[in-house]
Amino acid sequence: MLAIRMGVLPRHGMPIHAVLRALTRVKEGLPHHLLHIIAGSMTTVPHPLALEAFRMFHLYNANDLEMFSELRRLEEEAVAMMGEILRCDRGCTGMITSGGSEANIAALYLAREHSLKRVYVAPTAHDSVLKAAKILSLEVVKVGITKGYTIDVNDLEKRCRERGPGLIVATMGTTGFGTIDPIKDIDEVARRYGCLIHVDAAFGGFVAPLLYSEPLCFELPTVISATIDPHKLGQVPIPAGGLIVRSREWFEPLVFEAKYMPASKQIGLLGTRTGGSIAATWAMLKHMGYEGYKKQAEELMDRTRSLLTLLRQYGFTPAAEPRVPIICIELKNDEYVIKSLASKGVYLYRCGLVPGVRIVVMPHASVDVLRKVVEALVDVAKGLRV
Repeated sequence: MLAIRMGVLPRHGMPIHAVLRALTRVKEGLPHHLLHIIAGSMTTVPHPLALEAFRMFHLYNANDLEMFSELRRLEEEAVAMMGEILRCDRGCTGMITSGGSEANIAALYLAREHSLKRVYVAPTAHDSVLKAAKILSLEVVKVGITKGYTIDVNDLEKRCRERGPGLIVATMGTTGFGTIDPIKDIDEVARRYGCLIHVDAAFGGFVAPLLYSEPLCFELPTVISATIDPHKLGQVPIPAGGLIVRSREWFEPLVFEAKYMPASKQIGLLGTRTGGSIAATWAMLKHMGYEGYKKQAEELMDRTRSLLTLLRQYGFTPAAEPRVPIICIELKNDEYVIKSLASKGVYLYRCGLVPGVRIVVMPHASVDVLRKVVEALVDVAKGLRV
């Protein structure tokens, strides 16, 4: 007989109160935005409206396009509203995804299905882009970056001249540095060499287009798709990403046959999709509106600039000048710093490309919270060479 590992799957089941008690113990061991200082993550406390909207619709499968057709209507409206933020006046379509990684994978999949088998990627691009290229067997052309941690347009042009048409991934709010690639200049290169652009605005999409007048996304003719994440600065609970596509024709390869479904088709790379993410995204876009998100972006960037000033006063050096609310502080021994901060209840992430720690100024990160982050950094950094 096969041995049964008791304690993994109970033979007779546990009472509900015992299960909840066990889960409570696990939860109490996790950092929490309201009990600790989580200042390195791109997550925040979801808005109560978003939580309620998610609860109302989380049981409904958004990929049952016939039985729950109203969910697709909500999804299309949410996509259109995010498209407006990204300056797509009309015609854009897309979907709510599980997050930025799924949206980036889907965007590269669409490019491949439209005969673009090459992707131009800078080291500042999110890791999910290389993940997508690997999954899809795309040719990766690595592009250099400037000292300011943005795509080097001259190097990009050289690569495009040598290798030919492909999809260029530009980032609106780099994960490690809060920088924005020169998307207008990238568009000019793309036009010269028959390329298209995917803009990864997973983080910066709810900031940059609301604050800066320069062309950043769909107003540029070669931008074919973009990623924007409601579960970051949209104040929507996880999971909620967004893929915005210029036209229904470009989006069409993401509509798959599903013979067993009433509509005989499904949308996206996944099967079952919760309607909760769609409803929560729609609700927050309607509640906040353009001006609400613009005000939030202004406030977050004001806090970011104040934080930069305070950090510099203590001798800390930012790796780059951020244009969205992410700061990379160059520090040697960043692993030691991060572990030491965690022991004090302050949680930061690594910058990635350079030794240092990343601070993300999310809505829950008040001025007082950010001041405590600096105080903890000063304490831990004593004796380290900055």
